[in-house]
Amino acid sequence: MTDNVDKDIAPARNESPEQSEGVVESPGSYRSPAMAWISVVLALLAWAMLMWVNGYVAMVVAVLAAVVGFMSLPGRSRAVKSLAITAVIASLVLVVVLAAFLVVIKVGLS
Repeated sequence: MTDNVDKDIAPARNESPEQSEGVVESPGSYRSPAMAWISVVLALLAWAMLMWVNGYVAMVVAVLAAVVGFMSLPGRSRAVKSLAITAVIASLVLVVVLAAFLVVIKVGLS
C-alpha cells in the first residue's frame, strides 16, 4: 500500500521556477579591466597636463577620465571597481578644484 503512495508524489527538487521552465542562465561574461586602467591613465594625464598645458585642457581630460571611470564600474570585480572609483575621485577632484579656481579668477578680475 505504501508503494502506491510513493509513486503518486513527485520527488522534491531544489530548482527555482526559472530553471524548471527551461530558462538557462548565461554564465557571467568576462569583462576586461582595461576601461578602469584607461580611466586611471587619463586621470594621471589630466593632473600632468595641469602642469604643462592649459587648465581648460586638463579639465576636459579629467571629465573624460570620470566618464570612462563611470562606464567601467558595472559588472567588474571588486578590485577593478575600487580602481575605477579611485580614478573617478581623482579626476573629479581636479575638475572641482579647477572649476573653483577659474570661477574665482573670472569673478575676481571682473
